[in-house]
Amino acid sequence: MEEYFAHGNMQGQDVLFQKVFMPIKIDLAIELLPYFNFDSTSGEIWVISYALKNRSSICVIDEEFSRNICKLFAVNITGTIGVISEMKGQSLLSVGELHQIRDKIRKSRFYLSEELCDELDKICLL
Repeated sequence: MEEYFAHGNMQGQDVLFQKVFMPIKIDLAIELLPYFNFDSTSGEIWVISYALKNRSSICVIDEEFSRNICKLFAVNITGTIGVISEMKGQSLLSVGELHQIRDKIRKSRFYLSEELCDELDKICLL
């Protein structure tokens, strides 16, 4: 939630966002510190810490480094494309919304490999 607010991505959706997500108390998983150069300021270390103690959860992480840490600790992961796919699978997004999401991601500075771009196209255009 802090990441969204810090980057100004809310665009009037802060009330809805706060209804969907709520801050929780997380105990830092000390065993992760060496992987993050003993710096606990990244959001990923806190997400992974939560997942280590709540094994049924799924971390939503796009950055390759943190995804590799999740794999090392056998933590369930997905990324932005996985979330979009799941939302489509549950009919939570209309065809128009999928097209808008695809266009916004394609026009943003958000990095996607060609493979992920192809996957996004398949999800949003089918």
